[in-house]
Amino acid sequence: MLIDGGPDGMGDSQVLPLMRSLGITQLDYMIASHYHVDHIGGLDEVARVFPPGVAYDRGGIPAPSTSQTVYRQYTDAVGTARRTITPGTIIELGGGAIATCIVVAGRLISGGEVPILGRSDASDQLENSASIGILVQYKDFDFLVCGDLTGGGINTTDVETTVAQLVGDVDVVQLNHHGSRTASNRKFLQTLRAEVGVAQMGSGNTFLHPTIETTDRFVNTTPTSGQAPQPPDRNAAVSRVPFVLQNQPSPSLSSVSHQGLVANGNIEMATDGMSYTISGGALSPVTLPEDGAERGVRRDFPPTIVFRTDPTIPLAGAPVDLFIQASDDAGIPPKLSMSYTVDGGPVQALASQQLSERMFKAIVPGQPDGVRVELQAEAIDAQGQRTVAHYGYFSGTTPIARLRINDSLGEPVYLRFPAKIAGVVTVATGSLASQDNDVYVQDETGGINVVESGYRSRNLSVGDRVTVIGRLNQSSGETVLDATDPSIYFPFESPYGFLFGESGPAPIPIAKRIAELDESAEGLLVRIEAARIVGGSINPTGSSNLTITDGTGSTNLRIESTTGIPGMATPNQPFSLVGVVGQFDSFRPFDRFYEIRPRTRSDIIGVGVADQMRSRPVPPRMVAFRKRGAAFH
Repeated sequence: MLIDGGPDGMGDSQVLPLMRSLGITQLDYMIASHYHVDHIGGLDEVARVFPPGVAYDRGGIPAPSTSQTVYRQYTDAVGTARRTITPGTIIELGGGAIATCIVVAGRLISGGEVPILGRSDASDQLENSASIGILVQYKDFDFLVCGDLTGGGINTTDVETTVAQLVGDVDVVQLNHHGSRTASNRKFLQTLRAEVGVAQMGSGNTFLHPTIETTDRFVNTTPTSGQAPQPPDRNAAVSRVPFVLQNQPSPSLSSVSHQGLVANGNIEMATDGMSYTISGGALSPVTLPEDGAERGVRRDFPPTIVFRTDPTIPLAGAPVDLFIQASDDAGIPPKLSMSYTVDGGPVQALASQQLSERMFKAIVPGQPDGVRVELQAEAIDAQGQRTVAHYGYFSGTTPIARLRINDSLGEPVYLRFPAKIAGVVTVATGSLASQDNDVYVQDETGGINVVESGYRSRNLSVGDRVTVIGRLNQSSGETVLDATDPSIYFPFESPYGFLFGESGPAPIPIAKRIAELDESAEGLLVRIEAARIVGGSINPTGSSNLTITDGTGSTNLRIESTTGIPGMATPNQPFSLVGVVGQFDSFRPFDRFYEIRPRTRSDIIGVGVADQMRSRPVPPRMVAFRKRGAAFH
């Protein structure tokens, strides 16, 4: 069985030589996980030499326009062997090994479905979300491969979380989408608890795969054994379980993950169903026991649960309609129970109404402003298999400080929870980013970075009073409220975005010392007195990083290219500094590298500095991206 064939030319140069070296004389099954060129480009080359007995793909949703040529080459080459795979398709591989289709185009083996159609926004990655997911099993060994399946990163549709409910614990997982930020979300990895991840990518890829964000998340996820992960707090290879394997080195950039063990060639895994040996290329052979969590080959899977609330965020005191799609592969509705908690208090049961074979409804009582509501659903099928899923939201308008609850790794405990805040804009549209709406909003309790990715619904100025509805997220350790409108459930209207109130005076910066810059200060507009530059200088153009001190500590001064500060002379004497507190920490735990980000030249205040600023012309604004921008395919 062959799953995907790499880009055009890879079939001839890589796949066919490997097949011959393994002594393969016929190809029984071929699977195209989806129709992107880097997955099906080489399949026609293989099919011409080894015509597949069956060539599975999703059928249905047409191939994207950028893949039409290779798609036609693929379909022509496989000819009458082509079949449309459906969830639940079992491929008998011989000797007791099987491959089971878990998901295709959002449709699940349970009979449920994650809606992937109907979006029209820039964040949609329909082709990736439609990927086929295959679980390969032999005795007690499990390996999951799902193409470029999306998990909600960069506002893609989250299919991964529901797939994980079905698959449960596995030994090895191929990191979806080559280790992109779009995939391998926290719930997905915590449910799979895999010992080994595989990132398949080319060292010359321009999409900067695998990303630090994804690889670092994997190597910090506790595997089945419960052994606490101990990766280095830096961009270095991890050799202790859980670890990541790469077929080729990452692109030679510090912004790309170098945490994987690199084969510099083919990665080989051999298993007897009780243990498995990893080897190939530059890898030192290592044998691992299967993790013992899933015994035997599974042909029956647990139920799935998909949440939806209406409204997404209720007004204070208003009830919420909770809709749950509960499905099981036996075709019999599972036994479902629902409950909720308020700010972590006692569990309270919810009475539910069955609307259809798979759809259930309950009403969650209204709560005051700022209350955290956590929802739980439990589904038990006729075989006694149990799935428990969680969701939640913050009711009404929430003080910003209530959103800042982190776990031991510095990640938001309530990641992806929707919340509404109201406050004043401290960093205007365009000050720190040229394309996204990348602003900061502050209330009486704290401040937070608010983003709209890829567009601006409106331009905001310092002093504007706004209400924002978004999802709690994180970027390089910094807590973010993502207000990007994903329009997930067509034709339901998305609530996410900005509501403008009125313009007002600019907020007064809060006096802080560098020693006080921590998670509680993140997102605040602050003023540092007697700041001195002790490392680095302001670049003539582009962004720059400098080290500053005020005598109580030192931190990074981040100068963005969009601020108008590039080109000014670097201050050589103490000055006052105004800026927003950010964070740029790539590796867990996210508890370091807080920084000051001034908005304009006027945020650098001090004797002698004004003359220096006037002495240099302001260069044209240029764009610089660190981690907030992202390319994908």
